[in-house]
Amino acid sequence: MLQQTRVQTVVDYFNRWMEKWPTLHHLSQASLEEVNETWAGLGYYRRARFLLEGAKMIAQEGGGFPRTVAALRKVSGIGDYTAGAIASIAFKEVVPVVDGNVVRVIARLKAISANPKKTMTVKNFWKLAGQLVDPCKPGDFNQALMELGATICTPLSPSCSACPVSGQCCALSISRRKKSVLVTDYPMKVVKAKQRHDFSAVSVVEIVEGQDMGVGPQFDSRFLLVKRPDKGLLAGLWEFPSVLLKGESDLATRREAIDHLLKHSFNIDLKKSSNVILREDVGEYVHVFTHIRLKMCVELLVVCLKGGKNTLQGKHGEEPTAWKYVDGKALSSMGLTSGVKKVYTMIQKFKQSLATSIPSTTRKKRTPRG
Repeated sequence: MLQQTRVQTVVDYFNRWMEKWPTLHHLSQASLEEVNETWAGLGYYRRARFLLEGAKMIAQEGGGFPRTVAALRKVSGIGDYTAGAIASIAFKEVVPVVDGNVVRVIARLKAISANPKKTMTVKNFWKLAGQLVDPCKPGDFNQALMELGATICTPLSPSCSACPVSGQCCALSISRRKKSVLVTDYPMKVVKAKQRHDFSAVSVVEIVEGQDMGVGPQFDSRFLLVKRPDKGLLAGLWEFPSVLLKGESDLATRREAIDHLLKHSFNIDLKKSSNVILREDVGEYVHVFTHIRLKMCVELLVVCLKGGKNTLQGKHGEEPTAWKYVDGKALSSMGLTSGVKKVYTMIQKFKQSLATSIPSTTRKKRTPRG
């Protein structure tokens, strides 16, 4: 959980997780959906999936928890860093741990100017870190080295005067001899890949019983949720129906894309088998992932299915699409991603504005725009 996430954020998640699954055996009995719901909001959802896959793998083999780097690397989701951390800290194996902090410390100690992202350079950092590990207290040493990088040998303003190894630092020595060289020149700055900009149309489909129903909280309604594919971004998580667009699109194009999705994936034909009670654009929301900036155009679509919910089906091409039909209370209590929660909050605020602007005694079926 602490990988790429702050301690303050993790604490409550960790406590809830350990209360629900106190041992590896308990976790191995869980479903991916349960794990995703408990993890929801932490981001980087692959971590949760790998935790579950790893727990199941270890439980199935029945040989106890792996205690060496070699054995740990065989577990799904455990890479060099995690394997080294567990083996050295928990089981005192004399192996290195290399993260961004360690790379920075070693790059400055040895004045390594090579690209720290290149495969050969990475291998060199691991080799050098391995030569430094204290054979008596490998776990303590690895944690101290990471802490040194996090608190003293920082990226932009290192506290060289307080550094316990400044006397052995080649970067500091060079910077004192050459004014054109700074300690912060090490490691080499790598230009980040340009963030991709994606655009999607999101339809919050609310299905009501009876075509004269409204959109207030007193009406019986359900929301349609779709499960994302088991691989890729946000794998296996629930969201509102959406379509990835080729770029910025106008209202007509977005609605055409949503109409096609609903008709061919869920058997919801807005022109033939459904009565549209309300269809309104709610607004836009930008969700930023590590490498993607996703702009979502959100609409609220309130419909009454002429054949009832039994007409719903889930199908994407030849593959079945998993879906749920849940009420607002269940939706609010589900473990949803922060992006989906934000979209639902937008919908709730929009519906509240409708409820306050239209007197209940005169509220009638609205004519959809577009």
